[in-house]
Amino acid sequence: MVKVIDWINYEEAKDLTESVGGLGGFFENGMRWKDYIEVFPKNFIPYLEAIRDSVIENKLRYTGEFHQYGDTGVPVFSDNTCASMSYRAWADLMAAIWSEHEDKDYNYMDFYM
Repeated sequence: MVKVIDWINYEEAKDLTESVGGLGGFFENGMRWKDYIEVFPKNFIPYLEAIRDSVIENKLRYTGEFHQYGDTGVPVFSDNTCASMSYRAWADLMAAIWSEHEDKDYNYMDFYM
Protein backbone atom coordinates (compact mmCIF):
# COMPACT_ATOMS: atom_id res chain seq x y z
CA MET A 1 0.00 0.00 0.00
CA VAL A 2 1.38 3.39 -1.01
CA LYS A 3 1.40 6.17 1.59
CA VAL A 4 2.50 9.79 1.67
CA ILE A 5 5.51 9.91 3.99
CA ASP A 6 6.54 13.56 3.58
CA TRP A 7 5.71 16.88 1.94
CA ILE A 8 8.66 18.71 0.35
CA ASN A 9 9.24 21.58 -2.06
CA TYR A 10 9.36 21.33 -5.85
CA GLU A 11 13.13 21.86 -5.98
CA GLU A 12 13.79 18.92 -3.63
CA ALA A 13 11.36 16.80 -5.66
CA LYS A 14 13.50 17.14 -8.80
CA ASP A 15 15.75 14.37 -7.45
CA LEU A 16 12.82 11.93 -7.19
CA THR A 17 11.00 9.90 -9.81
CA GLU A 18 7.50 11.11 -10.62
CA SER A 19 4.87 8.43 -10.00
CA VAL A 20 1.85 10.58 -10.81
CA GLY A 21 1.54 13.90 -12.58
CA GLY A 22 0.07 15.59 -15.57
CA LEU A 23 -2.02 18.46 -16.80
CA GLY A 24 -5.57 19.28 -15.76
CA GLY A 25 -8.39 21.75 -15.61
CA PHE A 26 -11.40 19.49 -16.05
CA PHE A 27 -12.95 19.22 -12.57
CA GLU A 28 -16.25 21.12 -12.46
CA ASN A 29 -19.01 21.79 -9.95
CA GLY A 30 -21.10 18.68 -9.31
CA MET A 31 -18.22 16.25 -9.86
CA ARG A 32 -16.92 14.05 -7.06
CA TRP A 33 -13.96 11.73 -6.39
CA LYS A 34 -15.32 8.92 -8.60
CA ASP A 35 -15.49 11.35 -11.55
CA TYR A 36 -11.92 12.40 -10.91
CA ILE A 37 -10.22 9.01 -10.65
CA GLU A 38 -12.00 7.48 -13.63
CA VAL A 39 -9.86 9.52 -16.04
CA PHE A 40 -6.54 8.14 -14.75
CA PRO A 41 -4.66 4.93 -15.53
CA LYS A 42 -5.06 2.27 -12.84
CA ASN A 43 -1.41 2.55 -11.78
CA PHE A 44 -2.01 6.20 -10.72
CA ILE A 45 -4.92 5.39 -8.41
CA PRO A 46 -2.95 4.17 -5.33
CA TYR A 47 -0.91 7.39 -5.41
CA LEU A 48 -3.96 9.60 -5.78
CA GLU A 49 -5.67 7.77 -2.93
CA ALA A 50 -2.55 8.22 -0.77
CA ILE A 51 -2.56 11.96 -1.45
CA ARG A 52 -6.25 12.10 -0.66
CA ASP A 53 -5.73 10.34 2.69
CA SER A 54 -2.87 12.65 3.67
CA VAL A 55 -4.68 15.81 2.56
CA ILE A 56 -7.77 14.97 4.57
CA GLU A 57 -5.83 13.78 7.62
CA ASN A 58 -3.73 16.96 7.67
CA LYS A 59 -6.52 19.29 6.48
CA LEU A 60 -4.38 20.58 3.60
CA ARG A 61 -5.88 23.02 1.11
CA TYR A 62 -2.93 23.61 -1.16
CA THR A 63 -3.36 25.52 -4.39
CA GLY A 64 -1.59 24.63 -7.61
CA GLU A 65 0.68 27.58 -7.01
CA PHE A 66 1.60 26.31 -3.54
CA HIS A 67 2.16 22.82 -4.93
CA GLN A 68 4.87 24.22 -7.20
CA TYR A 69 6.29 27.04 -5.06
CA GLY A 70 5.44 26.28 -1.44
CA ASP A 71 7.83 24.81 1.10
CA THR A 72 5.76 21.65 1.54
CA GLY A 73 3.64 21.37 -1.61
CA VAL A 74 4.89 18.09 -3.10
CA PRO A 75 3.94 14.72 -1.63
CA VAL A 76 6.61 12.03 -1.30
CA PHE A 77 5.41 8.44 -1.30
CA SER A 78 6.58 5.38 0.59
CA ASP A 79 8.25 4.07 -2.58
CA ASN A 80 10.39 7.25 -2.70
CA THR A 81 8.55 8.73 -5.69
CA CYS A 82 6.59 11.98 -5.81
CA ALA A 83 3.63 13.70 -7.45
CA SER A 84 4.46 16.58 -9.75
CA MET A 85 1.58 18.37 -11.45
CA SER A 86 0.59 21.52 -13.27
CA TYR A 87 -1.38 24.17 -11.38
CA ARG A 88 -4.61 22.96 -12.99
CA ALA A 89 -3.92 19.26 -12.39
CA TRP A 90 -3.21 19.91 -8.72
CA ALA A 91 -6.32 22.08 -8.50
CA ASP A 92 -8.39 19.25 -10.00
CA LEU A 93 -7.05 16.93 -7.31
CA MET A 94 -7.82 19.31 -4.45
CA ALA A 95 -11.30 20.06 -5.80
CA ALA A 96 -12.03 16.34 -6.12
CA ILE A 97 -10.82 15.60 -2.60
CA TRP A 98 -12.71 18.40 -0.88
CA SER A 99 -15.86 18.08 -3.00
CA GLU A 100 -16.17 14.47 -1.92
CA HIS A 101 -15.09 14.97 1.69
CA GLU A 102 -17.36 17.96 2.34
CA ASP A 103 -20.11 17.01 -0.14
CA LYS A 104 -19.79 20.54 -1.49
CA ASP A 105 -19.23 21.69 -5.04
CA TYR A 106 -15.73 22.86 -5.87
CA ASN A 107 -14.07 23.16 -9.25
CA TYR A 108 -10.44 23.40 -10.22
CA MET A 109 -10.49 27.21 -10.19
CA ASP A 110 -11.13 27.13 -6.43
CA PHE A 111 -7.66 25.65 -5.92
CA TYR A 112 -5.77 27.00 -8.93
CA MET A 113 -3.92 29.92 -7.29
